Amino acid sequence: MKLRLFAAALLGTALAPAEAPKLEALFPAGGQAGSSFVLTASGRVEADARLWTSAPGVHFVPSGKKREWQVTIAADAPRGLHLVHCANADGASEPRWFSIGGLPETAETEPNDEAFKPQAVDKLPACINARLDKGGDVDGYAVKLEAGQTLVAAVEAYSIGSGTDMLANLMDEKGTRLHTASDSRNLDPLLIFKATKAGRYIVQLAGFAHPPAADVRFTGGSTLVYRLHLSAGPVVTLVHPAAVAATGKTEVELAGHNLDPKKARLTLEPKDLRREGDLALVTPPGALLPIQVLVTTKAAAVEKEPNNSREQATALQAGGAVGGRITDKADVDRFAIPMKKGEKLQARLFARRIGIPLDALLKVEAPDGKLLISADDESEQRPDPVVAWTAAADGPHYLVVEDLFHQGGAEKAYVVEVSVPAPGFEVSLADAKPVVIEAGKTASLKASVKLLNGFKEPLVARVANLPPGVAAPEVPVPEKGGEVEVKLHAASNAPGAGQPVQLEIWTKSQPFSSKPAAAPLRGENRRGTSPLDETSQVWFTIRP
Repeated sequence: MKLRLFAAALLGTALAPAEAPKLEALFPAGGQAGSSFVLTASGRVEADARLWTSAPGVHFVPSGKKREWQVTIAADAPRGLHLVHCANADGASEPRWFSIGGLPETAETEPNDEAFKPQAVDKLPACINARLDKGGDVDGYAVKLEAGQTLVAAVEAYSIGSGTDMLANLMDEKGTRLHTASDSRNLDPLLIFKATKAGRYIVQLAGFAHPPAADVRFTGGSTLVYRLHLSAGPVVTLVHPAAVAATGKTEVELAGHNLDPKKARLTLEPKDLRREGDLALVTPPGALLPIQVLVTTKAAAVEKEPNNSREQATALQAGGAVGGRITDKADVDRFAIPMKKGEKLQARLFARRIGIPLDALLKVEAPDGKLLISADDESEQRPDPVVAWTAAADGPHYLVVEDLFHQGGAEKAYVVEVSVPAPGFEVSLADAKPVVIEAGKTASLKASVKLLNGFKEPLVARVANLPPGVAAPEVPVPEKGGEVEVKLHAASNAPGAGQPVQLEIWTKSQPFSSKPAAAPLRGENRRGTSPLDETSQVWFTIRP
């Protein structure tokens, strides 16, 4: 319904030649579920432009003022990052990110860049929407802490598309710097500070240009927006194991700061998941931001310490998953997997890809102790190890997990999934740039298909969610995989429209199954991971 209404809105606009919008920033770049507020857009956003979002339960209504919308977010809108396009009859902008949270929200009050005149934040938890307004801008926020209380400050800037590498400092009232935080899973800092004495403390934020500029100084500008999440109460930063079963109930341990040990366990169900493929987001009570987890066929087991040696190894079966922690620099986790000679298995580890700060090394040892294979990162986009091996002999083979740099801690967690390599395929788009086609003309979408583990079924490429008046005949995928191109033909009388479409690869034999082609969103400027680094939606515009 939302797409039809959007297309109708485009038809009602003037169709004189114009440029597609260029959306540079949204402010605020998100909001609390269940709230309504005014949002402004920066960039080439003319009066005929409309906003569309992938977030269900979010509505943008023009306020009547230039580049301004009234935003309403439903109380049950899914938390986390979503995409927004700005579109008119001539095309659409590349997507921006919009963050739905659960904390009460407020706006930055300028000036707050003097060290001893920060903005007071009297009520926590809170989310502050702000900008680095000008070059050299440093924003300060003052909070009161009791002795022994831990403050958690999570920044969203890089993750919502701002061109800045943020830095967070924690200072006392005298201006003495007590703690500094920079990168977490990406360029956004996560500052955690435990007060040794009661008092007033200042969180100070600034940023460097990203991509880096020739001159190294604090940056600023109207498009450099950020969201600062603050809490001195119970904050959940990790669920352990970081895996939730696709069916049934999964009990997990909650880890974080200021938590009540009596409330450190939580039962999660599929309805609690915001799922994207084999990953999902969960938002336990107390989480400042959604937490990413792996979706498994059944509940993951948990390692049994000590399991450093082969004699102490935790038992693990193929087809299962297990969660563990590297607790200190000497910790090495071993898992014993029974195998027959010639049997093939693969293991996938998830840590940095889901926001856990473990740089893992994954190894496999034969029954005689010989090293069969070792790996750290699968790729830049998937910065965790994957290994596949063939049993050298009958007997237990040992899966070994350790930190690449021999670091440890309660937050150095992971999940490993072990399975028999199954035939399958992966499909990707080079990018998610919007596509424009004129009535009576042809455009195309190209995808790359990679066949895995001897996959041999016939495949076809199709485009889903096409607007009226557009045809896209399915195209067979080459027998050995590779590039496939689907042509989209717009009829000469096709009405103007704008909406996302999706290129999908389907099996031809029953039971039918499909997989959408995913495109990277952050390109060569990607640093680390975030919960929304790729999309299967490509904006498609018909010019009548």
